[in-house]
Amino acid sequence: MGATEFALGDALAVQIWSTSLAHEAEVRQYWRKFMGEKGDMPIQVRRELNKEAGEKITYGLRMKLSGDGVEGDNIIEGTSAEEALIFHSDAVFIDQRRKGTKSKGRMSEQRVPYNMRKEGRDALAIWWAEDYDQQIFMYLSGARGIDTSYHVGLTYTGRANNTLTSPESTHIVYAGNATSLADIDQADKVNLKLAEKLVAKVETLDPMIMPIRVDGENKYVWLMHTWQAYDLRTSISQGDWLEIHKATDQKDSPIYKNSLGEYAGLVLHKHRNVVRFDSTTGCASSMTAARSLLIGAQCGCIAWGGGSEYGRYSWNEEKDDRGNALVITAGAIFGVKRTRYNSLDYGMLTVDGWCSDPTA
Repeated sequence: MGATEFALGDALAVQIWSTSLAHEAEVRQYWRKFMGEKGDMPIQVRRELNKEAGEKITYGLRMKLSGDGVEGDNIIEGTSAEEALIFHSDAVFIDQRRKGTKSKGRMSEQRVPYNMRKEGRDALAIWWAEDYDQQIFMYLSGARGIDTSYHVGLTYTGRANNTLTSPESTHIVYAGNATSLADIDQADKVNLKLAEKLVAKVETLDPMIMPIRVDGENKYVWLMHTWQAYDLRTSISQGDWLEIHKATDQKDSPIYKNSLGEYAGLVLHKHRNVVRFDSTTGCASSMTAARSLLIGAQCGCIAWGGGSEYGRYSWNEEKDDRGNALVITAGAIFGVKRTRYNSLDYGMLTVDGWCSDPTA
């Protein structure tokens, strides 16, 4: 029996290939394991506009109660023990983003018998996975950086009315003795002393950065550049590193997936797309740095609209050049943002430190 072939633009073909694209993109995306609708996930998924009109989602954070209560039958009415609930709000905007592929034409397809739908899907899946990851890295870092492999240009400042915003001063830490990005040099590397500094900072901030709860314990994720992970690993003995790595054995939480290890409640991760800087973006002459991220719950937000959601893409296929070339376009309506309440980055610390290619 021959394989079923759907006509160009057939509704069932659109459904099949858009769903297939979603699956292929999801398994390639780094940040997917940190996303969820629950409040204890680092990247909170908002779905309010899936079926409603609009381009903006406003969400809030309830502040902790403080102060004393009353004892026994003492009157509480009218006293400071009756405390007003305080909320701070933030908002994320959504907009459509699309990417397409185009075949060279019927003769090129004739020479090499590719399945152009499958090839288009695979190419788009890789692009979308990379694009979501890059968007989240930039928004959490509040900067575009210098990585030329990113899809957007070096002058990028954000999309969908969500502007990239620099970290505020109470939630940024510098490695070593540095006091600013311009002050970073080779002595300001990622190491365990910096890890201890981050733990001391994150546990004593007021308001405290909300941790990620794993088996009743408070955890944070420290995500550094691949080159910074090299500095960390080579700064300690092999035995100490094995202990750090063993700390993640038998852990089921998704925040441990592909992690380097755990140290002092920090789950260590690395990625090549962590935002980097050089003298054109804030570092001193001939100096280079990267902005690692210490993330807790609700450090960022991603929202979909227009019937879109994670795992949903529009899929359009048609013939171009008078029927000679197959054109496939996939799109999604979404927005990404670092959460900021009352002008504070409640969910994370940004950590600037030395970063240089160890193989150069």
